[in-house]
Amino acid sequence: MKQEFTITLFSEKQEGLINKVALILTRRKISINSFSVFFCKTVNLYRFTITLIETELAVQNIVYQMEKVIEVFKCYLQTEAELSTHQILLLKFPNSDEKEKQVTSIINSFPIIRETDYCVYTSKTNNETIQLLATKIAELEPMNSL
Repeated sequence: MKQEFTITLFSEKQEGLINKVALILTRRKISINSFSVFFCKTVNLYRFTITLIETELAVQNIVYQMEKVIEVFKCYLQTEAELSTHQILLLKFPNSDEKEKQVTSIINSFPIIRETDYCVYTSKTNNETIQLLATKIAELEPMNSL
């Protein structure tokens, strides 16, 4: 059964990726309801958001195909119901920060960018976990000010 899905993918580059994503979708004769690109300055990543109406199996195959593209760090698939209950979280920590280890253990996150001085993590999580994470970060703040 066809339903509305939202695909969110993260990439460092935007230039050729729009064409590659459009090519993946047009090969399968899938029409795009909306397509937006947002640049997040704090983590130097582009976030592509694509909304389409298709069967779940077809969209899962599209997400799998998009993750194989070299420029794509991570690709998420969400239904309309998941959009209201789940959020995609991006965290940027200095590499030597103790907060990084404690916070990433709370949420099931993994690194998408590792640089010499920082690391960017991503996770698909719910609001309760984000609230727990916010209180944990607030508890750890005094550690960094010493």
